[in-house]
Amino acid sequence: MLSLTLVGQAVACFLITIASTPILALELPQLIPAVHRFTSTGSASSAFQLSRHVSLLVDQHDAQSTDDSGLTLIPTTLLAFAQTFKADIQELFPQTSVSLTLGDTRADTHSDTSIIVFSLSSRPNASTADGASTAEGYEIDISSTSIRIIASGSRGAFWATRTLLQGLVLTGGQFPVGKVVDQPDWRTRGFMLDVGRQWYPIAILRDLCTYASWFKVSEFHVHLSDNVSPRGNVNAYARFRLRPENPALAGLTPHLNETYSRAEFEDFQTHCASRGVTVIPELESPGHALVITQWKPELALSSDPSLINLTVPDAIPTIKSIWQEFLPWFHTKEVSIGADEYNASLADDYNNFVNEMSDFIGQQSRKRIRLWGTREPSNNTAVSKNITIQHWDFGDDDPFELVRAGYDVINSEDSFQYIVMKQSGSFPQHLNQTRLWDGANVDTGGIWDPHVFDRGNASNNPSISDPHLKGSIMAAWNDHGPTASTFLEAYYALKAGIPVVASAGWQAASRPNHLTHEQFLAAFPKLEAAAPGQNLARRIPSRGAVVAEYDLSQAPRGPTATSSTGVVRDRSGNGYDAFLSNGVLRTPLGSKGHNYTVLLRVRLSGAPGVLLSGPDNSFGIASRADGVPTFAFTSSNITYLLSSYALSSSSNDSTVVILTGTEGGTSAYVNGEHAGDFLVAIDGTTVLEPMAFVAPVKTIGGGENVIERFVLWNGLRVR
Repeated sequence: MLSLTLVGQAVACFLITIASTPILALELPQLIPAVHRFTSTGSASSAFQLSRHVSLLVDQHDAQSTDDSGLTLIPTTLLAFAQTFKADIQELFPQTSVSLTLGDTRADTHSDTSIIVFSLSSRPNASTADGASTAEGYEIDISSTSIRIIASGSRGAFWATRTLLQGLVLTGGQFPVGKVVDQPDWRTRGFMLDVGRQWYPIAILRDLCTYASWFKVSEFHVHLSDNVSPRGNVNAYARFRLRPENPALAGLTPHLNETYSRAEFEDFQTHCASRGVTVIPELESPGHALVITQWKPELALSSDPSLINLTVPDAIPTIKSIWQEFLPWFHTKEVSIGADEYNASLADDYNNFVNEMSDFIGQQSRKRIRLWGTREPSNNTAVSKNITIQHWDFGDDDPFELVRAGYDVINSEDSFQYIVMKQSGSFPQHLNQTRLWDGANVDTGGIWDPHVFDRGNASNNPSISDPHLKGSIMAAWNDHGPTASTFLEAYYALKAGIPVVASAGWQAASRPNHLTHEQFLAAFPKLEAAAPGQNLARRIPSRGAVVAEYDLSQAPRGPTATSSTGVVRDRSGNGYDAFLSNGVLRTPLGSKGHNYTVLLRVRLSGAPGVLLSGPDNSFGIASRADGVPTFAFTSSNITYLLSSYALSSSSNDSTVVILTGTEGGTSAYVNGEHAGDFLVAIDGTTVLEPMAFVAPVKTIGGGENVIERFVLWNGLRVR
């Protein structure tokens, strides 16, 4: 029998209380990434302390300045970055009011206390590891009453606010007196998400961008088209995620409900740019192109329908027409054409294609292209050195050889930076933290950073100062298609890897102040919970263990139930009162993230229907293949049955249903007995993996199954 005992933390919200006394140490908190240099200039007890009111002053001469040296074509002004900072302070420290004004900071006549000043200057003289100047550098001068941010560009000022906010979060609203001097070692500090084989609402992509920027990520590589392995099936799952406006391309996107409009995608890019992140779009061809050959079967290679036959006269014009449609959507100086895993026997066709696409895209938009490293042996042709190679596997290219030959290279080496959602025989489902922190070399260990491609031979890696080494991008793949995971499970897979890769790209492992594993483990839990501007963890503030509780046992039933209305009080003490209308209880909540426990006391009719719904999924009753009813979650219009359980025939007795959820899976209990775990069959095989659903708590009840009581706890209540 199940015994309900609280296990886990009691409060789900992240609330920072401003400390009432100064910190008693000179050390800078362990930030992610670590800063290159901090020099203390105060006594052991001196610190800037966030007060009840903070003034932000942006230099009027610099307010509209943008950083045009980065990859984005929609750079954000210094003033806009300061406005984002203002919103973040108010979110993280709601007891602090914040004002923002423009003024002449160079006159240095301001006398306010608790003031943070923004200006731009060449004084930071910041440069990346290869010696190139960067607008991402900054200095922060901290006194006990004021903070002055001086950045080499507007993005540098924004990264300074991340440093400042992280320090305030970790110390309860304080920052030690001193000076920070900081800049990235590499320009490209990114992550990639495969949205071609799994649908992600645009809001999820926005939130991932926001989360990543908290750790100074500079690029979000969005893999917008792909297919699962066809295995001979020309109708296998394949998707292209952008919705063309040209009717001639309509056949590319028959599933319009799984596409992004131009307005949505442009808003997404603008949002990311507002937090310092450039979106790098990828449209994949001539491999991984089943979505194109499903539209135009005559373009497929006879040996593999996911490969385009580049010798067919209409093949390259078709690909160009796709790019011509979408290039105006892309507000970046670089785009990716993918172009990996093509047929090696067609090397000359491949090389000529990518070079032609490089010329075409350059002529159409002045953009450079990237492609995945793909070994195409040819004595006659070669990929142009105007193309950036994104290395991922030594079986497909030799990255150091490419660097020496003069190619710009991005490190996505799969032994360090690849994950595959839910299951893989080759890759982990979360980045291998042990390898990243102490596996840069199989013999000597050490911390990984973007200059490390070959962990077996240190001499086969470029120096950190090589100008052709542009940085790194970790990659999250959805090889098993849309049924294998929910869109929020991508966040669980990425959330600990992104800050590690970003930190390595910000500061090389050979630097004296590089973040250590111990420091990361100490700081990450609190920083992950505090990341402003998003709620991917689906936290709900609560004063205690019970988040919400509703007693519906006295609600009107029978013929008048559909017209009954009224307020149902939340008995948890959190004030989440709900409204009953037409038999459905509507709460002010949405989804509850992990860990959670839900209790329903319900009179089950056995009829299919929704018991709980929210913005991310729903929970209710559905029929198995044999027609027997069972419990089920539905996410992205995909239903996941509790196949191991069969609901008994309806009765007048109440049934107690308990759901527990963690990032590792979701379980159901009925009348105290374990009814089963929610599992998915990978690729329709007998390989089963758990599904981690959030608790849907926006609406409760409705239909023929009558809910009498609902309780939502933070944490697991298990024996």
